[in-house]
Amino acid sequence: MRSVLILLAGLLVGALAAFSAANALRQRNAWPRGVMAVMQHHLGELRRLQRAGNCQAAATAPHWQRLAQIGADIGPSQPGFAPDYHDQARRFVALAGGYAAAPPADCKALDAPLQQVAEACQNCHRDYR
Repeated sequence: MRSVLILLAGLLVGALAAFSAANALRQRNAWPRGVMAVMQHHLGELRRLQRAGNCQAAATAPHWQRLAQIGADIGPSQPGFAPDYHDQARRFVALAGGYAAAPPADCKALDAPLQQVAEACQNCHRDYR
């Protein structure tokens, strides 16, 4: 009986230590995940505006600007990645920055930029994996 209690106590301590280590490892990557989450939010907002038919430059420009600004953090948030990944991140920033400077005027004109940004995201994610 005593050995069973010691075994259970050891399992409990081991599980707590494993949980604590996993939590620390997960928090280590908070910045890159945060960058991606904010970019995903603004891209989602652009798509939502398009679905709602509210595609005027005044409505979409802030999201393009934030995509370009946050996109500039892609490279620094992933310092150990290959140069190709960082080149793609720079191309993403240039793409989003171009649309921030001259946002599409209507919903039809927003189709191509959203497709280009989605492809740029996929290119980075492909290199990330």
